[in-house]
Amino acid sequence: MVLGPPPVRDTIGASVYQRLREAILIGRIPMGARINELELASAWQISRTPIREALRRLEAEGLVQATPGRGMLVPRLSSTEVEELYALREALEGMAARRAAERTATQFLAQLNTQLKNYGVALKQEDIAQLVAADAALHDAIAQMAQNRRLEQAIQSARSRVHQVHARSFRLKGRASKTFREMAKVVAAIRTKAAARAEVSLREHLASLRSDVVENFDELMATEPP
Repeated sequence: MVLGPPPVRDTIGASVYQRLREAILIGRIPMGARINELELASAWQISRTPIREALRRLEAEGLVQATPGRGMLVPRLSSTEVEELYALREALEGMAARRAAERTATQFLAQLNTQLKNYGVALKQEDIAQLVAADAALHDAIAQMAQNRRLEQAIQSARSRVHQVHARSFRLKGRASKTFREMAKVVAAIRTKAAARAEVSLREHLASLRSDVVENFDELMATEPP
């Protein structure tokens, strides 16, 4: 498995972690794949120590898991696990949307508006990769606006664990357009400081998304990540 040139040596540990994490999130290392320490160490011409350290960090985040006799694998999620992760996102991100509406600031609102516009552009261009990126940036902005670092970290963890499945959801017919309409309601509620409406709107969006993903789970898992 070759994932680009060797990481810069003065930041070897951080570089290995970031390289592996990104590869898992974008699906370059797919669910169910084994991560071979020896192969990576040989390809990058580094010792196995920073790779093991990176894998321990990723295991703590739920992005890899130790499997007896096979080493570290990227977990293959079941439909039940995906449903649970979306339900967790619904609770956490709904709270973040409420807090964001209560704490609106000019610079954050400008960022939020920009991310929604970027999503709209990607939607018109039917660019799935850009839709995934714009969607992530939009949710990142709301989590940051909540101004609660622990809440933001919990949201990031839940989103990361379901990301490979979530990215595939943009291939479902009409799903990307539905997400745009739903997130526009969230942004409007935050902009007008309607905290309760912001929470309800984001929870409704993730509940809708969860329903579509679970209903089409087998179809989604048969496709490649964008």
